[in-house]
Amino acid sequence: MIKPSTEIVKLLKKQWDRSKEIERCEWRVLSGRNQKGRYDLFISTPERIWQLKLEQTGDNKAIGFGLEIGKPDDDLNKLFMCGAPAPFGLVSPAAGDDLAIVVAGIQQYSSESTYKLCRNYISDKQAELDERLDCEIERMKSNPLLRYQYREQKEREMRSYL
Repeated sequence: MIKPSTEIVKLLKKQWDRSKEIERCEWRVLSGRNQKGRYDLFISTPERIWQLKLEQTGDNKAIGFGLEIGKPDDDLNKLFMCGAPAPFGLVSPAAGDDLAIVVAGIQQYSSESTYKLCRNYISDKQAELDERLDCEIERMKSNPLLRYQYREQKEREMRSYL
């Protein structure tokens, strides 16, 4: 079932807090960008794999949705080992006005691996995740300030860095 990314991050935080130190070493993160410029972030625990599809909407702001995609197996674990190690961070709102869940660590970054995961293992849900994001972005654009921030973000993404 598709849920807002904030709900999934809260659920993962609870699982992390309940897990033992030795189990935490088995958690893996794989991310990459798709052809729409959205981030596909996969988090693998010893029991489950979760996907978050995120789109940056402004400086340090993103919206996203995600879902549980199943249990890890040998094929999926191999994909989680591909790519380049890179730092990652995710800040998600939590209960209360001034609280947030901060997730940080080292991930594997590979747009090719995330594309394979999306296409070969969960292709039926990708259109639904993209549609939910599209609807939320359209709703967000009805606010002039958020529309301006989103447009600025997209212009920044189009600039080449030298």
